[in-house]
Amino acid sequence: MPYVSSTRWAGNKPESRSIGFNGWVALHRISLACIALPFLFLLISVFAPAGEYWQQVKDYLLKTYFIDTLLLLVFSGLFSVLLGVSLAWCTSVYDFRGRRAMEILLFLPLAIPPYIAAYTFDGMLGYTGVIQSFLRNSLNLSAGAASFSIPAMPFAVFVFTITLFPYVFLFVRTFLYNQSGSLLENAVLLGGSKRRAFFRIILPLLIPSMLAGGTLVCLEVLNDYGVTSYLGLNTFTTAIFAAWFGMGDVDTAIKLAVILLAIVIVFLLIARGMQHRRKYRIVSSKERKLAPGKLSGWRGAIVVAYCLLAVLVAFVVPVTQMLAWAIISRDRAVFMQILGYVGNTLYVGGMATVLIMFFAVGAANANRLFARKYTALSSQATTMGYAIPSAVLSMGVITAFALLDRSIQGMLPALAGLPVSMTVAMLVYAYSVRFYSIGYQAVDTGFSKIGPIYTEASRTLGLSVTRTFFRVDLHMIRQAIVCGAGLVFVDIIKELPLTLTLRPFNFDTLGTKVYEYANNEAIHETAFPSLCIVAVSALVIILMQLWAREEKA
Repeated sequence: MPYVSSTRWAGNKPESRSIGFNGWVALHRISLACIALPFLFLLISVFAPAGEYWQQVKDYLLKTYFIDTLLLLVFSGLFSVLLGVSLAWCTSVYDFRGRRAMEILLFLPLAIPPYIAAYTFDGMLGYTGVIQSFLRNSLNLSAGAASFSIPAMPFAVFVFTITLFPYVFLFVRTFLYNQSGSLLENAVLLGGSKRRAFFRIILPLLIPSMLAGGTLVCLEVLNDYGVTSYLGLNTFTTAIFAAWFGMGDVDTAIKLAVILLAIVIVFLLIARGMQHRRKYRIVSSKERKLAPGKLSGWRGAIVVAYCLLAVLVAFVVPVTQMLAWAIISRDRAVFMQILGYVGNTLYVGGMATVLIMFFAVGAANANRLFARKYTALSSQATTMGYAIPSAVLSMGVITAFALLDRSIQGMLPALAGLPVSMTVAMLVYAYSVRFYSIGYQAVDTGFSKIGPIYTEASRTLGLSVTRTFFRVDLHMIRQAIVCGAGLVFVDIIKELPLTLTLRPFNFDTLGTKVYEYANNEAIHETAFPSLCIVAVSALVIILMQLWAREEKA
């Protein structure tokens, strides 16, 4: 769940006791209203009369949607946790040549959106792909012996596992880095092996971190549309799009979206309850952090090979294949066209990122300076947007903007021909609701690290809250703002469902163009726009890791 700093400052200035009108608090409340608006309209719309298609869905398809969604959640989450925990253990407990580089490389699979990974691996495994071509041409195998197919569900689980396991890796490795080294050392001194100490001592302590990482993986799976639609899986997200665009039944799509919203809320409540029952803390300030032990010989070779295999399969192989396809399908006209999609992506992504960080800074500062129960609770509420699948959010945004159009037409007839729905403004607004949580948590964490002492000193010298922010606080949290903006921008350019449903007419981004090429079975043409997305995402991830390493040092 979203992190809220436990360190709050409420000085003895009048505004700390009676807020009244305050610009910082106003930004906080505006952000809360903007995030709650689409979900409020969505819940109101669910009471609209149902059509015939909804009855068919309820009688014949709803069970299939539940089963496919549940299977995808369980197995993707399980295998992501297994892979993430094992890799975090290898890079935290063992010291081997190249370990520091491996810590960064294991985060890079996050740069590849799952739908791009699905298109790439499916193209590699297809009849004309590199694997089957090698078996036929180099090993002289017959077409039947060289061909093979993977069922859709296992293939989807594989794709989600190799692209989302870094979430688990991040949480578990952070816990192990801050964990007391004496726990493992004492277990070994008492006659146990590191492997036995892991299962008996460390693994129970890792449960909250595993749950946090696994929750993010499951939320990403619930949000996905590209992988499931490409493979023909019947999940709730694909069902919403099928009812909305395939059947033209908006009421059925809204009802399915509300069911998916209820599933997400129940899932988050269960995950949060399990995390709160598993809290551990090191109480001594003299505890040493876990120091990795030297590993050599055949054991070291196995650990290095395991980590390298994960990097190769999850990042190097798909990127290499995309590079090969980009060279084969190079075309100057297409290249210039894709540059336009790059411009569209940077345009909407940049606007949404600036908007998110502006409101996130205002809300986080208000929550820090004016710590009331209402402010803290509303801060938690504003960070829920990331947990809501894009298919649900898009339905709420469409409903809210349609009402806004009708209101404008009623109050200002002269502007009746200028609707705000299906414009870039609606897409940017949807991005802001969905990814506001990332920016807010980054800024709030930055504020919690600097503490209240510098703000208190500045206020004592007579500076106002706003002048203190611009002359003191802003300089101290600029790294948190930059990191938050980078993470927000990466998530925006990787986002597919929101862009597909809410983009203006004849407006394409890199993500939508990749989806269009894949739907038209032009897999080779997906390479260049996919590489643009991966390159930007990988650059941001590497910079984040290098900055985090400097901070630890």
